[in-house]
Order: sequence, then structure tokens, then C-alpha cells
Amino acid sequence: MKRRARPTLFVFVASFLVVLGTLTFARPAHADEDDDIQRQVETQKSTATDLEHLDVRRAATSELQRLRDWLNLAWDLRNKHEADDAKEVLDRCLAQAELIRQVIVSAQAKAEVTEKETRLQKTRERIAQQKKALQNAQVEKRALEPTVGS
Repeated sequence: MKRRARPTLFVFVASFLVVLGTLTFARPAHADEDDDIQRQVETQKSTATDLEHLDVRRAATSELQRLRDWLNLAWDLRNKHEADDAKEVLDRCLAQAELIRQVIVSAQAKAEVTEKETRLQKTRERIAQQKKALQNAQVEKRALEPTVGS
């Protein structure tokens, strides 16, 4: 009597060969990497739009344009499946966005300082006018007072 191989052993060997074949012939997962880069580009594009709205004084227009150009470059590199280069450009875009934030904050601070200096100058002028008016009033008062001993 001949013994047959157990069906569970056959199933195990067959599934092992399928997994081994899949791993051997598997290509690198470009789709996931491309999707991740696409998500990052879209996120940074919305960040660029938000930064543009924050830049009410138009202090960072050239920096914003550079950021948009780099985001377009990252998108083109993604389409060419050059993920490493696209990631490098995206890192540069993050640094550019931080620079834009700092430029916007700096422009706001400069505007506040200018406004305060203007108010200070107006206050000083008003004080000088009031001092002059007080001196004139004192001169008139002395002129109107009767002289003592006359």
C-alpha cells in the first residue's frame, strides 16, 4: 500500500512557493511613494495659498513665487518617478515656507514700529504746542497783572 503525501503539506509547500515567487519578482512600490509625494505637494500648495493670504503687506511675493515654482518642480519630478529628487525639493519648500512666515512676521513688526513712531512724533508735536501755548499764557498773565509797587 502506497502512502500519499498529506494534502496539508502540499498546500503549505504551494503557498510557500507562491509567497517566495511574489517576493522574488516584486518591484519596488513606486505608487505609494508617488502618492505620498502628491499628498505632500498638495498640502504645501494649500500652505502657500494660506501664506499668500497672510501676506497682506505683500512683503514676501517673490519668496511665494519661488515656493510655487519649487512645488511645480516637485510635481514634475514626481511625474518622472524621481522620488528622491522630489523629496529634496519638498524639504526645500518646507524651509522656504518657514522663511516666508518669518518675512511676514518681520513686515508686520516693522509696520507696527512705524505706526508707533508716527504716534510718538504726533504726541511730541502736541506737547511742544501745548508748552508754547502755556508759555504764551504765562506771558499774557504777567502782562495783565498790575505791577507791584506802582
